[in-house]
Amino acid sequence: MSSRVSKTKSVIWVVLMDKKKQKITAGRECDQVSAGELRDAVCRKLRITPDGAEAFSIWICSPLLQLQLKPSHYPTALCDLWYDLLAQFAPATELQAKNDLPIIMLMRNVFYPLSQEKLLVQRDPQARYYLTAEAMFNYLTGRYPVEDELAYKLAALQLKMEGKKLNNFPPGSLQNIANQILPWDVVKRKKKQPLYLDKRIRAYLTDLSSTTPGTLDHIYISHLWTQSCYRCAFFQGQTELQKHRKDVVVRVGITPHNVFIWNKVTNKTIAEIDNKDVSTQLIKSDPQKEGTGNKIPFDVWLINFTVVASIKKRTNTAIPIYSKQACMMKTMFERMRDESHLHADNSTTSVQPPPIVQQRNLNEVDAMMRTFDFSNPTLKIGSKEVPVGTRHISKKENLRGLKLNSKGNKLKKTVIKQTVASKFDV
Repeated sequence: MSSRVSKTKSVIWVVLMDKKKQKITAGRECDQVSAGELRDAVCRKLRITPDGAEAFSIWICSPLLQLQLKPSHYPTALCDLWYDLLAQFAPATELQAKNDLPIIMLMRNVFYPLSQEKLLVQRDPQARYYLTAEAMFNYLTGRYPVEDELAYKLAALQLKMEGKKLNNFPPGSLQNIANQILPWDVVKRKKKQPLYLDKRIRAYLTDLSSTTPGTLDHIYISHLWTQSCYRCAFFQGQTELQKHRKDVVVRVGITPHNVFIWNKVTNKTIAEIDNKDVSTQLIKSDPQKEGTGNKIPFDVWLINFTVVASIKKRTNTAIPIYSKQACMMKTMFERMRDESHLHADNSTTSVQPPPIVQQRNLNEVDAMMRTFDFSNPTLKIGSKEVPVGTRHISKKENLRGLKLNSKGNKLKKTVIKQTVASKFDV
């Protein structure tokens, strides 16, 4: 997933979530192939049904930035504008931006309703396979925090899906591959109890001895469906917390029903807020105030919500998220909340579900928003419209505004004053 975008005059390589690549011959110039056409071509080669294709979108990804494209956008043309996008939306140095290489990927459409996905995975095993692969990736990299006991169960399922058996692992040896089957934060918490990890995973692996291979990926993704953070649109930033002298690096997740804020370093939940109780405000940084003691290097997405401490006491509070992606967070939140009725999860996972019913009464605009449209704002670079999307970063990446010094060979941190939030009535 770190290779360069590969393109010739008429060939585009698309990376899949199982770390394989798919070669697409366009029959014309690559810059003339839209994201919608490319997605449909990849899904046909993967034998994913047309209904299943709606669950996926074309993304452009790199270590610094990830964008979900509209069907009308042109992926290879946007790759040529990558450096401009990084300058606008990635907290990276000039050197980091120049070394960043985008790739084209097929990944889940963040706007695809979970209720439809639960029906889809029973009808389309190929779509289920790639949805499960992406869910596994997000879980193993810590983007879907889960309880430890569920983590052991998912680790056993992963081993079973890979064809591993208990006799492949002598007693006490499962701890040696813990980093491959468990999220880093779970491994860290049980660092002093490695035999406990082995015991719990081994117990769940024994329980799966009678499970048929064809149902394993369905069981795996079904467990992640129970997590409210599943299918989050991810963003990054930093915020202020009590008893912390410096701002805390955070990952922000937005679903149709909740807003999540996690500590990027510890992966612990800072806040989980119901969208019904939230109002937000976008506070743009003022370039004219740069150089003053109260400089704000990033825009601020201010999340206002109500805490009910008792029957008679309600407290209004707020969390400021400092980020170059503040405008994207606000736009995504409003879009998700407006479409929350489309994501009502009233379905079941019975063996023979009812067929997926297409809602013919939706007008053309509603249908596009429901399946393909990309809600994030766009950026004008020259005469071209560039989409803005979600992104992921490594847990150690510094988000505090690194800049080159006058000599261009050292980095200097731009410090955010801890008193800034009070200016916005936080």
